[in-house]
Amino acid sequence: MPEKKQNTKSAILTPDALAVEIKNGALGSYIFFGEEDYLKTHYRDEIYKSIMEEGFEIFNYFPISFSPAVQTKEEAMSRLADAVQAIPMMQDKKLIVASDLALASLSKDLLDALAVSLRRANESDDTVCILYCRADELEADYKFETSALYKKLSSSAKLVQFDLQPRGKLISWTKRHFTKETVLMTDEAAGALVDLAAGRMTPLSFEIEKLICYAKYVKGGEPPRIEYEDVIKIAVPSEQDEVPFAMLNAAQSWKLTEILAVFNTAREKREEPIVVLAGLSRILLDMLMIKTASEAALSASEIAKVMKMKDFRVTKYLSSIAKVPLSVIENAVRLAYETDLALKSTPQDPWLLLDTLAVKIYAPKSLRSAESVTASPKI
Repeated sequence: MPEKKQNTKSAILTPDALAVEIKNGALGSYIFFGEEDYLKTHYRDEIYKSIMEEGFEIFNYFPISFSPAVQTKEEAMSRLADAVQAIPMMQDKKLIVASDLALASLSKDLLDALAVSLRRANESDDTVCILYCRADELEADYKFETSALYKKLSSSAKLVQFDLQPRGKLISWTKRHFTKETVLMTDEAAGALVDLAAGRMTPLSFEIEKLICYAKYVKGGEPPRIEYEDVIKIAVPSEQDEVPFAMLNAAQSWKLTEILAVFNTAREKREEPIVVLAGLSRILLDMLMIKTASEAALSASEIAKVMKMKDFRVTKYLSSIAKVPLSVIENAVRLAYETDLALKSTPQDPWLLLDTLAVKIYAPKSLRSAESVTASPKI
């Protein structure tokens, strides 16, 4: 593995500073921590997009979970070490994302092993390694920068802190989303939405999507407008709704990176893989029924009536599958069924099975040609 001179700078980076590094070509090890998980995910995805060549994710992307539901910490640490040593295939860099690791719970030996892997990745010319820490996995109070843990981590990787954003900044961010979709929104409505989401960008982003759909397909108007009353009526932030709503958006986008990001979020939230698969399977079945009905010349309103679904939901489904061949959707349903059988009958890593399913369904090659899905290997 090629090596470069180690970066020993220990100052904690801001998200803005990280953005500059991504623009200039991110390289080495990063530790993401802090309370704002949405921004962590956003910048992880930006790094992914800056590195990954289309179609080579299966060779150059290494998601490693330290969750005991997946594997032991020792096994995960061994996988991390192996991933750092791996050589990128058909592109210049590889990406490693390690998650589900509470650093305070690590033994000295495991913490030392982690530091070694991070340092080796940081010295590499072909590796970006992200240690993705949820807020409760690396608590950084005012004493953090004087701690032994900080000293060990900062000598091995670049730390990036993601704090909750100021209310005013979130209001502006919210309104930009509505403006982009040609939907007007009052300041009062934007403030109420930010408050309902408790100032956290993940639930806020989901509620923004709901309200945009409501404004366009239910309320209407030229242009549609969201008032305070609409926010109170429609927006009901719920921790339990985050993964299902994100799953629907990702599935309808037909983008591999988005569905993998949802799987990662579900894994971070300790969701059961079988439940995650059930949610995706339900969406794929809806797609299949709506596509079949559409090809039988049923209108959106007729499909909505038959399926007992809101008109705007059917319209969104139709838009997402307009250019997707029926055979691709049929194949996706079949693959989901086979994955369900594998989850229930084999000892394989359940999250690896889900990631493999995502690649088989959402890899760009699968979408470009219906022929490419007729000979998909069994899981």
